[in-house]
Amino acid sequence: MTRKSSGIRYISGKRDLLIVSPHSPVIKGVFENDVRTGIIAEKLQQALDCHAIINDLFFKPKGPITKSFENYFLDLYRIDHSRKVSGYLSRIQTIIKKGAKTIVVWIHGITDDVAMAQAQEHTALGLFHEAPENLHALIGYGQGGDPKTGETRSRYSARYETVKTFRDRLCAEGLNTLLTHPTASNYRGRDTKRLNQYFNQLGYGFDKVESMHLEIREKGFRDTEANAVKTAKIVASSLGFLTNA
Repeated sequence: MTRKSSGIRYISGKRDLLIVSPHSPVIKGVFENDVRTGIIAEKLQQALDCHAIINDLFFKPKGPITKSFENYFLDLYRIDHSRKVSGYLSRIQTIIKKGAKTIVVWIHGITDDVAMAQAQEHTALGLFHEAPENLHALIGYGQGGDPKTGETRSRYSARYETVKTFRDRLCAEGLNTLLTHPTASNYRGRDTKRLNQYFNQLGYGFDKVESMHLEIREKGFRDTEANAVKTAKIVASSLGFLTNA
């Protein structure tokens, strides 16, 4: 059953898997922020019969645009912004509480130039050995420290074995993916202000929930609806293998 509230779609499923696209608004027919990640999330839900939360309306503020609930300018991957949207965090908590164990995947988009920069960064670390344009995605699960606070330890949001299995399956399906290096400049799922760390803050262990965010480049994977659908099939196959249901 699907209901729409404040521009967010909440779709129930049978599998203990939650897919969220927090930056997927479509405003006046135009895909904004992480373009077509909402399509990927929707197709994943259909393929896997899992839970999904898809943001169709709230625009992630950037540049001169500042947060405003009234104008639908909120970042629904930030915990503080998310608290302003009635039902959003409570729905996530309800799904987690009901499941024996839930895997949560946050679907994000990374721009092509930033993906290239990340490829070069990982090449310099000896972790990527192809042309930069052949890096298609990154997985963050709390690797590394926090340069803002000086904390050095990781705050893992999922088991290494889980994310490695997911990464290996994505690569085998044609989505060349790296686990973001702990010293990489971004995309590590480590920021305590963001929702990938939300379940750690609620005190859940990995026996109850594992959370990771998947950053997908645009060219060839989100630049058209057909490519977004193709990407969803790759991710669905990889998650289906991971969740064994």
